[in-house]
Amino acid sequence: MPARPTALSESEAQLLMSQLIDGEISPNDADRLHLYLEEHPEATQWMESSQLTAEPFFPNPEIDSADMWRRIRDEIAPEPSMEQRSSKVIAFPPIFKLIGAAAALALVASLVWKTAAPDSGYIATERYAASESVVEFVDTDIPGASPVVYTDEISGWTVVWVAEMEPIADETS
Repeated sequence: MPARPTALSESEAQLLMSQLIDGEISPNDADRLHLYLEEHPEATQWMESSQLTAEPFFPNPEIDSADMWRRIRDEIAPEPSMEQRSSKVIAFPPIFKLIGAAAALALVASLVWKTAAPDSGYIATERYAASESVVEFVDTDIPGASPVVYTDEISGWTVVWVAEMEPIADETS
């Protein structure tokens, strides 16, 4: 007896029944499976038992996606009530406000201190420059030279300058 093109083996039929249960069977395969089940009614029992064992693992309840998304949004961030809403863009915890106020106060105090208090190095230089020079007399062996002694105001150092002096022409003549 020649094999019909629609004839299925038992393993092929089980594969097609599994695809039928999963909803993945093609229309041609569905027709072939239907003919097989008409010829082999015991295979229907195997399919029904497979379907019963598959259902507990893959329940297919109807799910309202809009309701699920609303519940997920509510769990993540509940909608604030009208009382909770305010005009503030960002609400910081009180500890951050306290730390920010202390940092701002420290910044203002340091700026006031820096501008109000004069530079300590400058005060010492002025005090030293204001003191009397310790150099009283300078002697030089350079003929015609005249020493000049002065205190530098910026550094506070005593400067000795020796320069050759041109004789002063008699202004009266």
